[in-house]
Amino acid sequence: MRRTDGTVKEVQDLEPQILDALYNSAKSILNVSEQKELGAVLFTSVNDGEGTMTAASHISYILTQLEKKVLLINLDLNNPQGLNNYFEVSGDQKLIEIINASPYLSEAIQQTQYENLDVISLEEVDEEDFIEVLNTKNIKTKLNPLKNYYDMVFLIGPEAEQFEHYSNIFELAEGAVTVSRDKTSDYRKVKRHIDKLGLFNMVSFGIIRNSK
Repeated sequence: MRRTDGTVKEVQDLEPQILDALYNSAKSILNVSEQKELGAVLFTSVNDGEGTMTAASHISYILTQLEKKVLLINLDLNNPQGLNNYFEVSGDQKLIEIINASPYLSEAIQQTQYENLDVISLEEVDEEDFIEVLNTKNIKTKLNPLKNYYDMVFLIGPEAEQFEHYSNIFELAEGAVTVSRDKTSDYRKVKRHIDKLGLFNMVSFGIIRNSK
């Protein structure tokens, strides 16, 4: 979130109870990922795309405070500019542009204002073109070398039921965090979503509940 003066809102500006909850989530994700040797974790939701972006961004920052090096990749076609609300980035390289032009996904990496926290941003792109990239460019092979350079790689996915070809994104990660908007969530849909993770042999980190 940006302040009215245009600057990026710092993670420390969150309410203490929210920080505590996110810190506990970050520690749990880190501990399980290290125990199970997970290289990439997907953040997703059924009905809370903005909450997913917020949780992934702040947890990424918290892990850098635990001396971990983190890469955060936006794959949410519904919110391609979402990372701009949280990070000041170096360079203007974007995900789809680099995937189409280079065999090295590392060329899309942008440094942020936070040490040890890098991002890969998503540009505005037609859904048809995005789907073609997911289906034909073997993103997983390009992503795998980055897992050796970063302690954690986080992927921000679109809302599950809004994206027909979501399975291509599921295949990029070994674990998943589900964000749920408490007041409006249909818990049958949330359960179906979490059950789907098992079909892809993904470790589920459970649900982060957004009470707003």
